[in-house]
Amino acid sequence: MARYASLDVGSNTVKLTIAERDGAGRFTPIVDMARTTRLGERIHDRRLGEAAIRRTLDALAEFRALCEQHGVEALAAVGTSALRDAVNQEEFVRRAGEIGVPVEPISGDEEARLSFLAVRRDPLWRECAGLAVIDIGGGSTEIVLGDGASGGPALRTSVNVGGVRLTESLLRGDPPTVAEMAAANAAVSEALQVLGPLPANYALVGVGGTLVNMASVKLGLPSQEPERIHGTRLSADDVESQVALYAERTIAERKAIVGLDPQRADIILAGALILSHLLSRAAAESVHVSCRGLRWGVLYDRFG
Repeated sequence: MARYASLDVGSNTVKLTIAERDGAGRFTPIVDMARTTRLGERIHDRRLGEAAIRRTLDALAEFRALCEQHGVEALAAVGTSALRDAVNQEEFVRRAGEIGVPVEPISGDEEARLSFLAVRRDPLWRECAGLAVIDIGGGSTEIVLGDGASGGPALRTSVNVGGVRLTESLLRGDPPTVAEMAAANAAVSEALQVLGPLPANYALVGVGGTLVNMASVKLGLPSQEPERIHGTRLSADDVESQVALYAERTIAERKAIVGLDPQRADIILAGALILSHLLSRAAAESVHVSCRGLRWGVLYDRFG
């Protein structure tokens, strides 16, 4: 069977999936890895820092070598919020190309479309009459709605609020102050005004590291297990409980929480806060978690 790879160069994390495609177009994952590189750190001046670029290029070189080891026939790599907003985007793309990884910066709308495709093609949600997909990233959040009749997105929105961006701009305290929490809540509420209540028959599914880590914390997993996390339901009460949990703890204390990736301890509060507002705006009682986000949409779109 042919092997293909997709790379998601995000504001916080670089993710790789290598999968085998059978004759029926089904993909079976062979490698699923992530490296936290914080490409989007201190991006408020819209310039990628040299240290962040080097960390990300190191991860890309590692993943390129893995693709060669596994006999990958073709690779597709996309860059999201930090890269698309950066004034030195062309420099990064050039340097990535020099190590054999051609990275395509994609728009927020395209990111939303691909995240929706990843969930729509998943057997867990393939038969849903209506589907709403949320993707909370480091620099932005994508919201996509689609119905079963079209099989594709009917409405997609990308807003510039994400875990890294919100943390660096407003949640600087350790732990954050009451005033910082109030400012962050106000900023997220304003950013998400575009979202209204979901139709009654729509399933809400979330992708991205925030959702995966929150599900892992709920399940109390000593190490993250995608096969157990995938499909987990987070209720609105679960989300509010975790917001409170992270808000009252320092970063060092969060690192000790079972189920939470220590490398996400500084930004998990921001991500959880965004999720809380998303549920409230959508008038949703819960969200299901998918471990197959943007890079799976890239696989389906480019090779499926």
